[in-house]
Amino acid sequence: MPHYHVVAAIIQHRGKILCAQKGAGKYSYIDYKYEFPGGKVETGEPLEAALRREVLEEIHLNIHVDELYHTVFHKYPDFSITMAAYLCTTSDVGSLLLEEHIQCQWLSPAELPQLNWAAADLPIAEKLAAAAKNV
Repeated sequence: MPHYHVVAAIIQHRGKILCAQKGAGKYSYIDYKYEFPGGKVETGEPLEAALRREVLEEIHLNIHVDELYHTVFHKYPDFSITMAAYLCTTSDVGSLLLEEHIQCQWLSPAELPQLNWAAADLPIAEKLAAAAKNV
């Protein structure tokens, strides 16, 4: 079973977080699920550079990568991933152009649990929502 190292961007802007919905793809169990934008890390590529590249490719957004927030290991039926999720910021929200998603939403951390998240992204959404309750 293949294992991939991936990165995810928790993009924050004015108290909201960007949530991106996948379309239909190779694996039905992640079709139409929400995720934090990101993708696979290329061999030898620094994680933060991979994250900036993937977000620019997927949604045409320039981000500032702040800090590692959470790392998830998840085993899907056909592959497994280690996903490093970083807190990020942007001031470039007007330029979203979706290349790999069918829609994006800006939600407050408390609103994140209402979405149908991909299994690997769910622990991150839950952690962000729980942290918002404790503020």
